[in-house]
Amino acid sequence: MNQVPPYPRDDADALDSIAFPASGTVRRGNLRFSRPELADWSWPYTVVRGTEDGPHVALISGVHPAEYPAIESNIRFTRNLDPSRLRGTVVSLPLVDVPAFLPRSPFVCPIDGKNPNRYFPGDPNGSFTEIMDDAIFRTVIAPADTLIDLHGGDMVEALIPFSIYSVSGNEEVDSRSIALGRGFGLPYLVASKPQPGGIGGTTAHAAAAAGIPCIIAEAGSSGLLTEPETQMMVDGIENALRSLGMLDGEVASHDPVEIEQFSWLRSPAEGMWYPSIAVGEQVREGQNIGRIGNLYGDTLAEISAPHDGVVLFITSAPAMPHDGLMIAVGGT
Repeated sequence: MNQVPPYPRDDADALDSIAFPASGTVRRGNLRFSRPELADWSWPYTVVRGTEDGPHVALISGVHPAEYPAIESNIRFTRNLDPSRLRGTVVSLPLVDVPAFLPRSPFVCPIDGKNPNRYFPGDPNGSFTEIMDDAIFRTVIAPADTLIDLHGGDMVEALIPFSIYSVSGNEEVDSRSIALGRGFGLPYLVASKPQPGGIGGTTAHAAAAAGIPCIIAEAGSSGLLTEPETQMMVDGIENALRSLGMLDGEVASHDPVEIEQFSWLRSPAEGMWYPSIAVGEQVREGQNIGRIGNLYGDTLAEISAPHDGVVLFITSAPAMPHDGLMIAVGGT
């Protein structure tokens, strides 16, 4: 039987803000918001407050709720975090896109069909996803000193573990984000830079713009709950907190490959996607990495690597819409 850890508990639900419990105490409850658009939903949260002062870390997952090692590692780490050995406070939100969890909706919120990780810090005057992002950002992310956002390969996405930080132009914030990514210890650390056609509205972009160091840590593939990737994330969280001085113990030394080019390739036609390489493979500029075919078997487009680098993720489902995301290549 899985016993509840014997840490002092002071449980309470929350409305629009999360109050900390007494030092050395854990608080669990449901977070609700007064916005009428969000009134039918609640967000389980946990606060672990240490016995000494220290940083305030927001630990979130489930922005894409079919990325299960991310959610499980958040649950597992937070459940087993003893407040008596913690300096500072961890606020855990294991599931951000609550409406998408039980329907197993990959990437997008089923209420309005929007990807929550494209709309942060949110918009209180927008549609459901934008309002939800605004509420989560104001309540969980903005009050924190540091944000760790856990992700992974969604139902149609295969990837190798990597972390991302947003290059904000604020040298102090960027250096702290880099240090956090190195502390988390996944094999690759990607610098997400503003660029034409690049993605925006991620938690990392919004946090960095608000002066909050952040990484998005990615591990796991294809919507599967896998133990090696879950434990990798648990270990990463622990080492990251050690690197922040929140936990005792030696900080494991990591030297991730630092990625400066992060190229997302989109399909020039709809059809069947046939990748010819696998995640983790090194590719050369101009190398064939797959093709798009139609439903008669004709090749519509050959796909080439845009530059030298490593394949960080691949859309693993063959069905490919026009302009659909096929693959990402990271270059040093």
